[in-house]
Amino acid sequence: MNIFGVFSTQGSQGLGAVKGVEAAKSAAPQQGVGEVHDAVTLSVDAVKAAGATSDIRFDRVAAIKAAIADGSYETPDKLDAALDRLLDRLG
Repeated sequence: MNIFGVFSTQGSQGLGAVKGVEAAKSAAPQQGVGEVHDAVTLSVDAVKAAGATSDIRFDRVAAIKAAIADGSYETPDKLDAALDRLLDRLG
């Protein structure tokens, strides 16, 4: 569903054939057990908007991307702190 503001939405799109878990597993390349690969694609408009916004710290974004790439971003201490903040908000 796409939301284009407070008063306008676009209905959900139909899905093609839904494959079972086994079919999805066999179709996916086996890169390693338990590996998760995320990707983000930005539109040209999003990149232009980001360039026009002065509160984006591109140096910090680059540092975080590098930490994620080398595996040092998610540490047990950071995960514990995030979990504590979540539990504080919920309770």
